[in-house]
Formats: sequence, C-alpha cells, structure tokens
Amino acid sequence: MSQVAVYLVTGSNRGIGLGLVTHFLEKHSNAFVYAGVRDPDNALSLQNLQEKYSERIAVVNYVSADVEGNAALGREIEKRHGHLDTVIANAGIYSTCVNVADISPATIEEHFRVNVTGAIILFQAVYNLLKKSGSPRFVPISSITGCLDGPVIRSPTGSVAYGATKAALNWTTRKIHFENDWLVTFPLSPGPVDTDMLRNAIENDKSGTLQKLAVDDGSLNWRATVETVSVSLIKIIDESTREKDGGEFIHVDGTRIPW
Repeated sequence: MSQVAVYLVTGSNRGIGLGLVTHFLEKHSNAFVYAGVRDPDNALSLQNLQEKYSERIAVVNYVSADVEGNAALGREIEKRHGHLDTVIANAGIYSTCVNVADISPATIEEHFRVNVTGAIILFQAVYNLLKKSGSPRFVPISSITGCLDGPVIRSPTGSVAYGATKAALNWTTRKIHFENDWLVTFPLSPGPVDTDMLRNAIENDKSGTLQKLAVDDGSLNWRATVETVSVSLIKIIDESTREKDGGEFIHVDGTRIPW
C-alpha cells in the first residue's frame, strides 16, 4: 500500500477549492484531504464527499487570518498525521470596486487581511508540518490580476483591492521560496473560471466592461469549468519541483506570468 499523501485545501466549500478537494480524492487513491471551511456544519458539498470518502477526508474549520484557529488546525493535523505534504492556500475574497479614487480604506485592509495576511498566518501554522514531509509544497492560489505588467492592470475592470493584494501575495510567496530551500512554493493562477464569484463580478461591474468581454463578444474566455481547471492545477502541483517551478508565477496552462 502506498504511503498516504496529506493535503490541506482552504476555501474548499465551493468553486475551485471544492473542485481541488474532489479531484484529489477521485484521482489520488493515497490522498487524505483536510478541507478547510469557515462553517463545516453547513458545507453540504463537502459532507457529501465525506460520506463517499469517509476514511480519506476531514472537513475542518478554517478562517483566514485567524491566528489561534490556524494554530489549532495545525495541532489537529499534527496529532492525526504528523506531517503535511501539500498545502493549497485557496481561501480569499474579491471586491468588484474598480477605481482607485473610489475604493474605501476598509475594503483594501480587509482584502489584505484575508488574501495576504491569511496566507502568511497559514504558512506559519503549517511550517513545521511541511518540514516533516518528504516532498513539501505550499501553493497559494493567486490571479493573473496580480500581474504588474498585464492587460488587467490597464483595464477599467481591474479590481484594485483584489489585484493589489494578489500582487502582494505573489511577492510574499516568492519571499517564502527564497527563505526555505527545502520547499516547493509558487503562486498559481487558475485564470477566469465559470464560478459564482466571477458571475457576480460580471453582474456588479458598473462599467459594463466585463459583460462585454465575457458575454457580448466572448473575448474573455470565462467558460472554463471548475472540473477542467482543477485537473490542470493538480497536474501542475503534482509535477512541480523547486528547480523547475519554485518562486515562479504560473498560469493554469503551465506558462509563466510576468511579475
């Protein structure tokens, strides 16, 4: 029997996070997945997975940037498995506010707390667990909106709070890469995916640009399914090495995104 590979996926109750948990369980017979969510009791999709894979999944409480809660989760994993092989920091929030002149300081601060500080606190909580793995990986889910030299930053649809914090997350991940020569870590961009978050962004975009790009002329290819994207992301993660991928900014198709 092959050795158990232990995964932690945060923000796993819907969208890409749920897709990753589902496919790890379906495609990796040796996987045990900790599925982190804010409210485990109401995560119905994860409860369904737990019924199907009762011995291979634990639905656990995870709140981004909660220091004590993250530490408690680390202790729970330590007690049950003693190590972590792969951590996917997927939890995050998105704001549809698009103008620097209009965004509130509170919105910026909340996005930074969840999207950046949350990833740092998570890394600190699982640091020793990853060090006990033979092939440790820490992969934050970022976004192409965090690219400092791309079309999104020049577009009126580029969310200030989301893009700025994803750029900060990318910087943080690269810093982790340079500080830990035993670890494979890189920010990973899933691209536009047909999820409720993107649909809400299109609906709430007052400029109408997203509606035009995604619906009217189709130039924003947002119809990629969670299933398709999850399979591609898992392949990149599973095949990643420090020499080939460490510290890079990687897109769902395997290409490198300019910082």
